[in-house]
Formats: sequence, structure tokens, C-alpha cells
Amino acid sequence: MKIRTGFVSNSSSSSFVILKKDLTEDQLEQIRNHLEEAKKYGSYYEFYTSKSSEWKITETGYIIEGYTDMDNFDMKLYLEKVVKVKDDDIKWR
Repeated sequence: MKIRTGFVSNSSSSSFVILKKDLTEDQLEQIRNHLEEAKKYGSYYEFYTSKSSEWKITETGYIIEGYTDMDNFDMKLYLEKVVKVKDDDIKWR
């Protein structure tokens, strides 16, 4: 029998970039505060809303971007269904 002693991970990282000019101020706030905003939608949207699911959100004057090491919060679904960002406006990495 072989026993694996190294690190094993089922998590995946993900990131996105959106031009701020393509978003309203309300949409920007929904992205900045994604955990609190997602909680407003209850079980209709299947988001994980624990603190460990939080995406790191950063901004410059022109872009807003998010990054996560643990892809438990379905940001793609959130951006589509809640924030209403057009899929063509999101660049996933």
C-alpha cells in the first residue's frame, strides 16, 4: 500500500478583472461587499458566505479585480445573477 505524505488540495484558485467604466457605482459596491450582498439573496443563490470564502478585491483607477485561493464562493454566478455584469465585460484568469 502506498501512502501519500505530501500536500493534497481540492481547492482551486481563480481571478477576474473588470473595467470600472463598464460598471455602475452600485455594481462596484456589490463586488466590494460580495459576502454581505450575497447573504441578502438567501438560498435562491447557492453561495458559500463564510469568511473563508471571501475573495480578495482590489482596485485601481481603471479596474476592479478579484482573486481567491479557495474557490468556494461562486463569483461567476454572483456577477451574472446578482451584480448583472455582462459576461463579455469579465476577463477570467
